Order: sequence, then structure tokens, then C-alpha cells
Amino acid sequence: MLNRRVIVLLLLCLPWSVRAQETVFYKCTDAKGNVSMQNGTPCAPGMKQEIRRIGDVKVVPVPAAKPPAAAAPAAQPQYGEFVLVGGPSTQRKPAPEAAALPAPPALFQCRTWEGDTYYGETATPEPRCVPLQVLGIDGSAAMGMGQACEMKHDACTEVPDAQLCAAWYRQLDEADFKQRYASADERDQRQRAFEAIDAKIRASHCALAAPAAPPPGTPAPARVP
Repeated sequence: MLNRRVIVLLLLCLPWSVRAQETVFYKCTDAKGNVSMQNGTPCAPGMKQEIRRIGDVKVVPVPAAKPPAAAAPAAQPQYGEFVLVGGPSTQRKPAPEAAALPAPPALFQCRTWEGDTYYGETATPEPRCVPLQVLGIDGSAAMGMGQACEMKHDACTEVPDAQLCAAWYRQLDEADFKQRYASADERDQRQRAFEAIDAKIRASHCALAAPAAPPPGTPAPARVP
């Protein structure tokens, strides 16, 4: 009787619960406006602190009675927007000198079939082919049975003009975040993406600084009647 109780207690102690591992980045802004990124370490007292939680990775223990399954490739982290959790709420505003510049390109907020959201510059992004599980005649999902996919379309809504600058600023923050934590083989590509977004903001009425004066002798742009 005692041995049976011991076995039951041991079974109850097995780690069958699903756990989640999470990475938290902290975006810290001091009184002078200097920004720094910290992985897992909160900002110093008195600083504006924003957090971003990335890639909840579920970990499910494999039962001991079954052979260990081949490890699946790790999924890419989902990049979310920073959330203000401490410090003053400072909202960026375009420079007054940029008011005469044209509007930035249109942005569209899109939602995938999985519920993820992102910004894009087209209202009709290319559909993506989502793999479907193919079963054999015997009902098994063994590898090599074949391949099939279903075309999925993202639903997009144009960002209103009143929110367009704020959306482009978030695009710039996202590109900056990605280039800071890019791998060596992706760093150049991420840097070019950041510079392209920054150039579009600087050339529009969303510019955060006064536009640079054109070199002497440059003809003035023609005014549209």
C-alpha cells in the first residue's frame, strides 16, 4: 500500500504542465532624450521606460515512454510595439518647418489570418500559401505523402491622415529595433530598410527636424497651382 502511494505522488510531480519562456526588452529614455535598449534589465529610476515582450515559446515535456521527437526549427520572434510602463508620456511631433513638405506615402494596417498585425505600403499584399497537412490513405501524416497549401489573404485598412505620422514613427522604431538585434548576415539589409524609412519621413511633413537647406544654386521646386 505504501509503495502504491509513493508511485502516485511521483506521477503527480512530473512536469506535464506547459510553460512559456519570454524575452523582455526595455527601451529607456533619460532626461536629455538619449535612448538605450536593454535586454532583461529594467531602466534606471527616473527614466522613461517602455517594454516589449517577444516570442512566447511554449515548452512541452516529451513523455518518457515515447522516443524523443526531432527538434523543430525555432520560430522567428514576433515583434510587437513598445508599451509605455513608466515615465512621462512624450509624443513626437513634426517640426514646424516641415509643414510645407508633402505628405508621406500612405500606410495600411494589415491583419494576417493568424491575427497578427503589421504596417505596409500596399492595400493588397501578395497572398501567402499556408501549408496544409497531407494524410496518407491509412490516415497517417508520414513525411513524403505529398504537399498542399491554401492561399491566405491579409485584410488591410488605410491609416487615417491624422495618424499617419505616428504610424511612420512606429515603423522607424520597428526598423531601428530590428537592425540593433539583427544577426551578422541580416545587418546590412536591416540597415538599408531603416535608412529607407528614415528618408521617407525626412522628405515629408512628418520630419522631426527642420529640412536641410538645399545647396547654393539648386533651383527651387516648381509650385503646384
